[in-house]
Amino acid sequence: MNSVINLIKKLSSYDNRQSQRRQAPMLVAYYWDGATPMAHKIQDISSSGFYLLTKERWLPGTIVTMTLQRTDNSNIDSETQPHIAVMSKVIRLDENGVGFAFIPAETTSTDPTRPSASRPVGKKALSRFLEQLKLDKGNAVAGF
Repeated sequence: MNSVINLIKKLSSYDNRQSQRRQAPMLVAYYWDGATPMAHKIQDISSSGFYLLTKERWLPGTIVTMTLQRTDNSNIDSETQPHIAVMSKVIRLDENGVGFAFIPAETTSTDPTRPSASRPVGKKALSRFLEQLKLDKGNAVAGF
């Protein structure tokens, strides 16, 4: 009987994340909800998405543009982007916050590694931003 219960627990706790998550990255997220944007803590992040601590509850499938901003700005050199805008899709929610998957924008710029601060970035710029966290001795994030 114990083996059946253990099997059920194992199957029900299956984690279908595609990438390794890192806890407490040096990032906050901003989104516009009609009021003045406020910083919301990102609990964990990977190359495929992030978990945002917020009281907001969007329906799964909702697309939200988020601005991810580093909180360690004192260590950033002139080549590093301190923030980027990303398209993200709600994939799960619970009592503490919302899980998002990144939806990289199609790149139309001639230099996709130098994103505009206001437009959602493509896959290359997102990857570069996340990799810079790793290089700066932040919480490493698995690459694409």
